[in-house]
Amino acid sequence: MKFGFIPTEGGRFYREALEEVVLGEELGFDSIWMEEHHGLKDHYWPSPLMVLAGFATRTERVRLGTNILVLPFYQPAKIAEDAAMLDVMSDGRFTLGVAIGYRPDEFAMFQTPLERRGARFVEQITIMRRLWTEDSVDFEGEFFKLEGARIEPKPTRTDGVPIYIGAWGPLGMKRSAQLAEAWIPGPTANLDKLLSARDTYHDELRAVGKDPNAVPKPLTREVVIAETEARARELAERHLMVNYREEYGGGKWDHPLIGKEDATPVGELDEIGRDRFIVGSPEQCIDKIRRFRDAFGTDELICRLYFPGMPHEHIMQELRLLASEVMPAFK
Repeated sequence: MKFGFIPTEGGRFYREALEEVVLGEELGFDSIWMEEHHGLKDHYWPSPLMVLAGFATRTERVRLGTNILVLPFYQPAKIAEDAAMLDVMSDGRFTLGVAIGYRPDEFAMFQTPLERRGARFVEQITIMRRLWTEDSVDFEGEFFKLEGARIEPKPTRTDGVPIYIGAWGPLGMKRSAQLAEAWIPGPTANLDKLLSARDTYHDELRAVGKDPNAVPKPLTREVVIAETEARARELAERHLMVNYREEYGGGKWDHPLIGKEDATPVGELDEIGRDRFIVGSPEQCIDKIRRFRDAFGTDELICRLYFPGMPHEHIMQELRLLASEVMPAFK
């Protein structure tokens, strides 16, 4: 099983994130991922492709990916160009993870309607794939129109940059099967939801003639690891739980799962973390990862390590613990 991670987030913490990324490659991690949200102080990044371009110049081996870029905010030809350029800069190490988004304030800031964002999303992916693989693109859709469009440089792969789609509902599973190389589940769903969505996704793959066993199976989870369970729980209470108490469960995010489909109380670590978080000592984390691997079938665990206020020094220690104590159990 491969291991990736999401490092420190928040634009002014770039230097700390870069130090983690460089260490992660030295320690043998397989991938680095960046998220996207807007207007949040000291959390998330507004420009994940720009951040990954910086990482590309300081790494040689690890794959770089967005987990997730909110595609409706962008003009598709521009994203096609930027993704191709990042792929070239990284020598073919880039994966573009995309989703339709959900936060009303972000859509308002980018003057993009929430309505019909799924249909816009489909057109965007269609245009990007054609621009990556064709020399002249004519396209006329509901949202976009191109005449003789061309981008340079092309991606390193003749079939373009790999696309992963983040989604939860049945329509999202259909889009993932039809339009992407893989479905990339986020960290917020519990195991029951993961298994239900996976089964729907596999049905959709079979419907379009794809073998579920032949596609990548990434999985993102919230991870807090420390030498002792007590220390891991202390850090999770102080930092990880901010995501659920104040952001996802705070009433302003309109999260597609937390507070809607999933009514699990967000104020208790044990309640919200059950079958969802990987928190504990190295031995406990190994057991929890095995449970997700065996039940879900993941072949790449993406560890989200940063939560508001999480010390950079601790994330560096987490990377060392994961590499020395946890990863060997799965390789």
